Amino acid sequence: MSNQNKDNKKIRIYGAGGHSQVIKEVLIKNGYTISDTFDDKPETVHYASKNVNVGAREHLADFPHEGDPVIIAVGINSDRAEIAKILKCSYGKAIHKSAIISETSKIGDGTVVFAGAIIQPNTTVGKHVIVNTGASIDHDNIIGDFAHISPKAALCGHVEVGEGTHIGVGAVVIPLVKIGKWCTIGAGTIVLKDVPDYTTVVGNPGKIIKTQKK
Repeated sequence: MSNQNKDNKKIRIYGAGGHSQVIKEVLIKNGYTISDTFDDKPETVHYASKNVNVGAREHLADFPHEGDPVIIAVGINSDRAEIAKILKCSYGKAIHKSAIISETSKIGDGTVVFAGAIIQPNTTVGKHVIVNTGASIDHDNIIGDFAHISPKAALCGHVEVGEGTHIGVGAVVIPLVKIGKWCTIGAGTIVLKDVPDYTTVVGNPGKIIKTQKK
C-alpha cells in the first residue's frame, strides 16, 4: 500500500442517524478510521453514535471545513443538498466490497454504494448519491446529484434520473425512461414513461399523483 493510500484512510461523517450507521460500517470494513462525526442535532442521534460534534447549519463559522474528507451521511436528499452547499470540504466515497461496479462507470464524490448493489458499464452516478442495498443500475444510466436509488430498485438501460430524485424500494424503471429532478417514485412502482420534474409517481403501471410547481 502506498503512503498516499495510508494518508487517505481517515474520514469524517456528517450525520449520526440510522443511515450513518450503514455508511460507518462500510467505511470501517474498507479500512477507514472515522476521525469525527457531526450532526445538526447531536441530542437526537442514533444510540450507536458516540462523541458527536455539532454540525455546520447552526454553527457554520465554527465548523472545521479543512481536514479529512467528509461523507454526508444523511438519508433525506434535500438535506444532503443543503449541507453540501454550505460545506467547503473535500468528499470521500463509501463503496461496499460486495458491490459490483463496472470499470467504465463513474461514481461522484460523496456517493455511497451499499452491499449487493450493481452498477453496469458506462453509467454515470453523480455526487452525494445513495445507491442502496441490492439496487441494480444497468448500462448507460445517468444518475443526478443527491438522488437516492432505494433497496432492490431496478433501473434498466439508458435510464436518466434527475437531481434529488428518490426511487423507492423495489421500483422498476424500463429502458430509455427519463425521470426529472426532485421526483418521488413510490415503492414497487413500475415506471413505463418519462416523468416531469417535481412529480410523484406510484403504482403498477406508474401514475402521476402529484406535481409541485417550482
